Amino acid sequence: MDCKIQVTEKHYGAAAHRPDLYGICIEGRRGKLLSALYTAAGNGPHPTVILLHGIPGCEQNYDLAQTLRRRGFHVMTFHYSGNWGSDGTYSLRNDLEDAETVLDFVLKDETYGFDKARIYAVGHSMGGYVCGQLTARRSEIRGGVLLMPCDIGRISRIAEENAEAAAVLQEVLEESAQWLRGVTGEALKDEAEQYSEQLRLEPVAGKLAGKPLLCITGTLDVCTPKQYHGGPLVEAILAAGGVKVEELSFPTDHFFSDYRLTVAERVAEFLEAQVSGTISGTQE
Repeated sequence: MDCKIQVTEKHYGAAAHRPDLYGICIEGRRGKLLSALYTAAGNGPHPTVILLHGIPGCEQNYDLAQTLRRRGFHVMTFHYSGNWGSDGTYSLRNDLEDAETVLDFVLKDETYGFDKARIYAVGHSMGGYVCGQLTARRSEIRGGVLLMPCDIGRISRIAEENAEAAAVLQEVLEESAQWLRGVTGEALKDEAEQYSEQLRLEPVAGKLAGKPLLCITGTLDVCTPKQYHGGPLVEAILAAGGVKVEELSFPTDHFFSDYRLTVAERVAEFLEAQVSGTISGTQE
């Protein structure tokens, strides 16, 4: 059978500035954070994306990292403390601290060719919570992308609004805890409830209102349905006067399993637009 394959990738041969992959152990407060850096081809510095996976991170979105690298971005991804071999104990609050540690590494590094004026965050699921908080907290993050975001700090409110949706979220925590060091699903739920104001995304909507933000949700997503997670955040940003937030929704599941190429293209287009704005001086 004849099978035609259309090849669209560029081949670099023995070029001096090939795309590459580096495994890096970044020293954090609880020990080493296992990280992987996908470097783009060509002379730097390169705009950089910090890619944040969810809980426990079975879907790590490496295909998205590859897409963004082909479009000229360095992509740094890592495992949170107590997750997939990184040192320490896992907690929801530690996730954000770990992300800041990785950002600080990028800002201080002089080896890999990061463009420190063009750093962006992209987060999926629980990584969406981390992305939102990191983008709000750190001025060095110029914009963010939330993919099926989980607003874990709303867990008590979700229980009041829809018991079934809350039960699904609790089930995710229970299943995820099997992969994490030092926690149980019940402990994660207790942490989310106890530190709700610290973990919720709506309180940081004012800080996000001035930054470019793309929120992508799925109508078939039962893990973090838009009306209980991404939706309230977008509404809060709009109420705070935000005009740089964009929303997209596709008929797909939490892992956008049949929309991988579509979502990757939309994310790449969004980030490329931000980079162009930075270059032309139009991005604040």
